[in-house]
Amino acid sequence: MTVAMNKTIRDIEELTPMEKGFVAQYLISSLDSTEDADAQKEWADLALKRFESLENGEVEAVSWDSIKNKILDA
Repeated sequence: MTVAMNKTIRDIEELTPMEKGFVAQYLISSLDSTEDADAQKEWADLALKRFESLENGEVEAVSWDSIKNKILDA
């Protein structure tokens, strides 16, 4: 890997789960050659709504391991 890639990976490891989610969303959307402005806004609105639900205690976070175990045990 390049020096830049190694640095990027180290930097990502220091992010919060929410920040990692935004980075993942950005990377995935950057692979799409066509941009849908409405879809971007809708995803951003949904992400904000879900974040606010977590912050307000309306919902509880579920770990990836818990989700993965449910899927594998089904």
